[in-house]
Amino acid sequence: MTLLTLHAVRLLGFADTQAVAARFAQDTGLVEAQLIDAGVNGFVSRSTFAGFSGWSLSGAGRVENEQLLADELDRTGARSLVLAVHDDFAESNTGVVSACGAIQLQAPISADAMHLLAEAVAAWRPLEARLIEVLPRFEGYSGRFQHALQQAARDSAWITATDRDSFHRAWFELHEDLIATLGIQRGL
Repeated sequence: MTLLTLHAVRLLGFADTQAVAARFAQDTGLVEAQLIDAGVNGFVSRSTFAGFSGWSLSGAGRVENEQLLADELDRTGARSLVLAVHDDFAESNTGVVSACGAIQLQAPISADAMHLLAEAVAAWRPLEARLIEVLPRFEGYSGRFQHALQQAARDSAWITATDRDSFHRAWFELHEDLIATLGIQRGL
């Protein structure tokens, strides 16, 4: 089981093989074989929900993912960097979560909320650049945020929708990526 395949399942929550492979630009056939092996080892399970089949992480898979992430931090010596980035991320996180919550309750999106989200993206860019020097798997979040904001100018659903790579969905995934990498719980 490779780190990227198991971690993709964790970040996506419930996803088909193609989505798991696409998350870190891996070969679909290789990922499918890794997922089958992970299922045999009790790390993932495959199920169908509302006509959609996908993979999800088990408790044992979560433990395995956290061990692989801890090994990665030890191997790269990146723990202090990721801790510092997480601390800086936390400064923007409260505002982003609040803005996304407000956006869900109102339409149209206020200019203040959009400005706050754009500022959060601007604050994230240098943090992402620092991270990807050591942990390339963090690359791409800035682009996802920017794309969602551009789409939101025409369709406000791009801020909080769950049926697309919305701003909130990508932000939530980034938060999960950071806390999983550090082996901490959300909110700490």
